[in-house]
Amino acid sequence: MAAICRFGMRMVPNISDIIAQCRNKKQLVQGPHIAEFEQEFLRVLGGRGRVRAVSTEYGRMALYFILKALNIPAGSEIIVPALTFWVVPEITRVAGLKPVFVDVDPHTFTMDPKAVERAITPNTRAILPTHLYGMSCDMAPIMALARKHNLKVIEDCAHSLGATYNGQPAGTFGDGSFFSFQGFKPLNTYGGGLAWVRDADVAKKVWEFADSEEWPSEKRVESILRAGWWQSTFIRERAGRDRPGRAQTFARVHRANAAPREGLRRDARRRAGRYGPARS
Repeated sequence: MAAICRFGMRMVPNISDIIAQCRNKKQLVQGPHIAEFEQEFLRVLGGRGRVRAVSTEYGRMALYFILKALNIPAGSEIIVPALTFWVVPEITRVAGLKPVFVDVDPHTFTMDPKAVERAITPNTRAILPTHLYGMSCDMAPIMALARKHNLKVIEDCAHSLGATYNGQPAGTFGDGSFFSFQGFKPLNTYGGGLAWVRDADVAKKVWEFADSEEWPSEKRVESILRAGWWQSTFIRERAGRDRPGRAQTFARVHRANAAPREGLRRDARRRAGRYGPARS
């Protein structure tokens, strides 16, 4: 598990041409490219699960739809890491659940499985691990706990497209996962989100929730383009259709860039001796 350093926004070639093509075809908002994007995303995730694109401005809605589709009883506890984006626990509250915060591993800053085990109560129904900064959580013990206590697992992959754990893509371990395509995410389509779901019936519900949402107007999309020209980025799923695979290239480059920092971090831990033996 190596951290992937971040160096600004991702850019792809021919951005202006892609946007112009969508505009000319009246497909800035809807079009056949969304389904193509879903299938390409599924390929990147190894063909696991059933992918639905969530056509909203934020990936947080993908999380909300997954939680509602799983039909977790209101008032149930869901375990979340203390280090996460504030909107994640807030969305669990909006979905009627009670977020229970647990500490993170001081080496990786991702959810500590031992802290998860201590936080489980008879009212716990789900675990929400956050794969942070391109580094996956320690999923083996988390999934073992989920199986032992019959808990759902929803993975936060907003910052981890392209990351793997023991060779398996992050986001394909649990019952569902959600991705974000906002400007500072590994794949940038000027906003939007995507839900990965393992079960066919749950996937169908997620799609129904997403499909019932009102689409943004073309005027709204054009305003986003005007406001975000400085980002040197691209718009909606059409621009992202052939791009999920690029995230793997980005990941390889950033892992190489991160290597010196990872070595320094390991050396500092060894000398400090504060947290036991350093991990490879």
